Amino acid sequence: MAESKSPEEIEQQVVQFKEWIVNQSSLPTKDLDDKLIKRFLHSCYYNIDQAKSAIELFFSIRSSIPELLNDRDPLSPQFQRALKIVNVAQIRISGNRNLWAWQLNDPGLEVFDYIQDVRLFFLTMDSWLLNEEHLEDADLVMLDVKDISLKFLTKFNVSVAKKMSKYQQDALPIRLKQIHIVNAPPFIDKIFGLMKPFLKQEVTEMVHFHPPKSDTLLNYFDKDDLPEDYGGTKGRMEEHMKRVIDVVMSKRDVLLRNDLWRSEMKSKSKNNESLKDIGSFRTLAID
Repeated sequence: MAESKSPEEIEQQVVQFKEWIVNQSSLPTKDLDDKLIKRFLHSCYYNIDQAKSAIELFFSIRSSIPELLNDRDPLSPQFQRALKIVNVAQIRISGNRNLWAWQLNDPGLEVFDYIQDVRLFFLTMDSWLLNEEHLEDADLVMLDVKDISLKFLTKFNVSVAKKMSKYQQDALPIRLKQIHIVNAPPFIDKIFGLMKPFLKQEVTEMVHFHPPKSDTLLNYFDKDDLPEDYGGTKGRMEEHMKRVIDVVMSKRDVLLRNDLWRSEMKSKSKNNESLKDIGSFRTLAID
């Protein structure tokens, strides 16, 4: 089983991966350290061919979305505005898992900007990739949609959503296992319907909806794994957000660069069909 690989075998794979990278003229080597290579290998359960395809896609998608990755100073007015209405948490929980939580605090959706929120996702995720070395066995996502209304439909951007979904499912080096939508309103099916065309079947099957004032989250989490906002003991979301911002600010100089993790030219992937299967392999390999 892939998970039984020894540290020596993993180091050997890292060396092999780096030798391959050097021969890929389209892939950047400047910011590709051993830590990131190990994360890609880990996310693909140490299947080196899958990891190569995933990292090619990671770089090429990033090169195709400059509008989401350029000019992203966390101290800029645009980001400061977004940071005031969102709490993000990146929490290590029991079972060697990560909980990724997002909470919107903008009841009238007066400030919420969908594209800026996606830019914030990339900013916080990139800072985590730059900072975190621990390798988790599973990644669980929790989205608190208590302030989402049908007004969201007027703010949604199909093109951006499609690119982000591809990146999250097939290129991001994590092991996605569950997605929880909490405080889900009765019309959540209309909102989810916007995203569903871009999601693979195995990802849609990971989604669980939790109505307001329900305790169904406890069917999936122990209280010790949840923030206090959701009946747990793991601190408040605003406290977790402060830690996320601290990491972002510690990596600000790198995040300000517009060339971070970008292909220098169009990536020469093996073929599009093989890339479509990356997410299936990575998310289901050890379920």
